Amino acid sequence: MPELFESIRVEAYGPGGGALIVECRTDNRERTIGRVRQVVREHGGYIAARGAVSYLFNEVGCLKFPPGTDTGRVAAIALEAGAEDVIPAPLEVLTDPIDFVTVRAALQAAGFVPASAEVTWRASITVPLTGETANAMLHLVETLKDLKDVEIVYTNVEIPDAVLARS
Repeated sequence: MPELFESIRVEAYGPGGGALIVECRTDNRERTIGRVRQVVREHGGYIAARGAVSYLFNEVGCLKFPPGTDTGRVAAIALEAGAEDVIPAPLEVLTDPIDFVTVRAALQAAGFVPASAEVTWRASITVPLTGETANAMLHLVETLKDLKDVEIVYTNVEIPDAVLARS
């Protein structure tokens, strides 16, 4: 009998009040939620109720382009195709998830192939963390990513480059 996998989303808060969305794919829901809960608690956080964290994020299509890409042309094509926003540095095109494929196709047809393109969650409100709190959050995120069933971890924290470079 083939194993049945399901997608689950766990919402949590970590050190310093940073929000986390942990997306998992598992054949054992209780095992996975238990492991995520344990890791979050061990790192000074707690599991939140469904919807208590996700409202801090927006689901968006995000296309990223390498340095040197013609920002003006990309912006004109993307906006005409239905993009919501163009961020110039580094060059990113943001779309509604529904328009993602259309905008990507229009840009590729014009010769602009993104370095990366995905539908993702982006924080609408960020929480700045520094020092030991930032290090604790980074360690929590890395530990979660190392769990077998965890596919991706989203967070709304802003961590200074100096702290990121040390990790």
